[in-house]
Amino acid sequence: MFGGIRLPFSLLLLALAIGLHAQVVNIEGRRFLNDTVPWQGYVNFRFNVSESGQRSLNLGLNGAVQFIDDRDRWFFVNDLAFSQVEANEFLNTGFQHLRYNYKADSLWTGEAFAQAQYNKPLQLDLRLTLGAGPRLTALNAEKWRVNLGTALMLENEHNAQGPPLLQGRSSSYASVTLRFSALASLTTVVYYQPKVFDASDHRVAFEGGLLINVTKRMTLEGRLHLLKDTAPPEGVNELTYSWNNLFGYRF
Repeated sequence: MFGGIRLPFSLLLLALAIGLHAQVVNIEGRRFLNDTVPWQGYVNFRFNVSESGQRSLNLGLNGAVQFIDDRDRWFFVNDLAFSQVEANEFLNTGFQHLRYNYKADSLWTGEAFAQAQYNKPLQLDLRLTLGAGPRLTALNAEKWRVNLGTALMLENEHNAQGPPLLQGRSSSYASVTLRFSALASLTTVVYYQPKVFDASDHRVAFEGGLLINVTKRMTLEGRLHLLKDTAPPEGVNELTYSWNNLFGYRF
């Protein structure tokens, strides 16, 4: 039964053994659209080199595994990236995210999640997050899928600018997926994460991703991510963005 997934699962373990580019982690863009098989997974690799007076090198590796058993769904994501400018040392970013879903009916799903995240370029040494909330499938048609969700989160954050912070936030999102055909799909998602009792301290993130199925197993993907953080660490811009090209293997 498991022989057919031994190689891709080994590749995923390699991704986990080695270790996001933003302070808001977009899980919507990493969910599996197919929910009819018990086990699914993928591994993505990204590589970018640019020259604009200074040479910049970016490497990334991520993967995910999903298991479904009737109404229960477990979903694990791991992402690791390295960036280097000229001969400076590599700066690493990454996260590990575990999520549990319970599907109450065709519309409502309950979610709970735990996450560890770090981002050296944004001076985030470590952020540990626990959260839970409902998810609504507002539309699930042949070509369109629309999901809305909200959650309460507890964050324990460590950064280079001061003492550890323990704070609560809410996280609300709207996600839209358009399936052009069996070969391509487009997913866009917007997140809003205000601090509990202080909405002036908030994060707004947008991510759009185009996924192309080159073969049954091989994929190409482009992702644009924008983030506005009203209270970033000192020396970090309020607005950051990134573009990533990924080559993936699905199993």
